[in-house]
Amino acid sequence: MHSFNIFYGTSFFEHERTKYELINNEIRSRTDEYILQVDEDKYIDYLVDKYKYNLLTFYFDKESIDENNNTITYYLPFDGDKELLEFKPNPCRMWTRRIFLKNNCVCFNIDYTADSRQMSNEIENVKNNIQNQYHNLEKEVKYYNSSLRPKISSYFKSRKEGIIEKNNTVASIGIPLRRKNDSQTYAVSTPKKKRIIRTEPKITEGTQLEPVLSQEDYNFILKLIYDGGKVFERLPATYSNKDEESLRDHLIFILTPHFEGSVTGETFNKNGKTDILLRYKNTNVFVAECKFWRGIKSYFAAIDQLLSYLTWRDSKTALILFVDNKEIIPVIEQIKNETKNHENFVKKDEPKSESWLNYTFHLNWDKSRKLKLAVLIFHIPVDT
Repeated sequence: MHSFNIFYGTSFFEHERTKYELINNEIRSRTDEYILQVDEDKYIDYLVDKYKYNLLTFYFDKESIDENNNTITYYLPFDGDKELLEFKPNPCRMWTRRIFLKNNCVCFNIDYTADSRQMSNEIENVKNNIQNQYHNLEKEVKYYNSSLRPKISSYFKSRKEGIIEKNNTVASIGIPLRRKNDSQTYAVSTPKKKRIIRTEPKITEGTQLEPVLSQEDYNFILKLIYDGGKVFERLPATYSNKDEESLRDHLIFILTPHFEGSVTGETFNKNGKTDILLRYKNTNVFVAECKFWRGIKSYFAAIDQLLSYLTWRDSKTALILFVDNKEIIPVIEQIKNETKNHENFVKKDEPKSESWLNYTFHLNWDKSRKLKLAVLIFHIPVDT
């Protein structure tokens, strides 16, 4: 069992400096895009909550002892961050006592003697020193906690201002930036690896970060689906007589090898079953619904169905439409003209192609909760 000298390890002053370095390094480890896009206040709230200390509370009124092999063990229940028990306060009394932790109690042993007064005096001496040492440490911890927000805010603002200054400097050169894949060297073929979903932290209730699908991976998923749908169009004899479930399963088959995570079909999500659900560490990060085109009323109903599945964590979605009409252009034009009339419509975003349309919608129960909705349209005419 681990034992240590209570309030007589590393000084809290030294630890405080280390803690600030950790915070600054965490902020600097974030990508430029994240720092520029994240909600500053909520991110700072998250860091304050992560790095602050919960003060210790000792319950002297619930103390207890037991005896074993002529050894008295004293138990003092406490709450708070047990890490604080090992820090040396300033000022610090030149006093040490070896303790160990058990069942949320500070424990120490004393030898049994026939003199109960002697044992009581020893216990009281330890209790008094614990109170006095922590009284000094508590002042330092309270000051540290109260200083966290301005410190973190200054680190964040410095990082953000540095990014903006760098971007402005680069932009002022007046030459287009070179894309990362513009290298003139050739690439050696390597075995494909599963793509790890990169998630951008999103602040939620309780100041905890929830994973949100990055825009890059969202586009990557949509491109996989879009390319898979184009296969349907190129081989109509193979796919024109398939039902929604078969076509969906083919898309899931395409998605699954590319991701370390869970890609599933017909999975329960809030109010119903969604056709394609991609999960990351038990959190839904992408939801899609597959439907055959049956007119604008059915199209709106499909959007309603998709929105009914979503929770406030699901922010990037897709509606995949299979069109078995003889002509596809009139269907696309109708979708373009009518989508803005849906009651949850917010705005039209830049389309990727004639049959890959992008929109911003809001959730049914909260207009402030925006989500990305891609509409992917595939032409699979029925054999005639």
